[in-house]
Amino acid sequence: MSSFIVYPLPSQVSDELKHAMRDQFGNQPKLEQAKSRRSICRRCLHRFNPGERRLLFKYRPFQREGVFAEAGPIYIHENDCRPDSEILTSYPDDFRELPLLLRAYTKDDEQVDSKLIKDGDAETVIDKFFDDSAVAYLHLRDGESGCYYGRIERAA
Repeated sequence: MSSFIVYPLPSQVSDELKHAMRDQFGNQPKLEQAKSRRSICRRCLHRFNPGERRLLFKYRPFQREGVFAEAGPIYIHENDCRPDSEILTSYPDDFRELPLLLRAYTKDDEQVDSKLIKDGDAETVIDKFFDDSAVAYLHLRDGESGCYYGRIERAA
């Protein structure tokens, strides 16, 4: 078992978006078809297959306003999907081939550090960040665009 847990986009966020067809900023989501397997659904944490319909919308993964509380575009499946679990106890295999970035934050949402994951060896980078007691959680983000993928916390 790993020393961390991965949280996908909460079901409440995707459910509210699909019901109201508005994101948390009042914007209408954009319906698109995936052109490749390059992007990830933030709800189920699986890659999109070419031709799959997805919703693009603006999301801010922070509970409070602050200097590092940026918002940005993310994708979810148009139709219902589910992660393998609401709390993943290992790094998703679908992520290993993608250029991804980890950002470390304090309990007050201040960014401590960031690091690109190379060669799919995320566990080493995650464990190193969590060796620092100032780090409360991590954001997993796209390594090229910086878009949010999920939240990682220490396992209890």
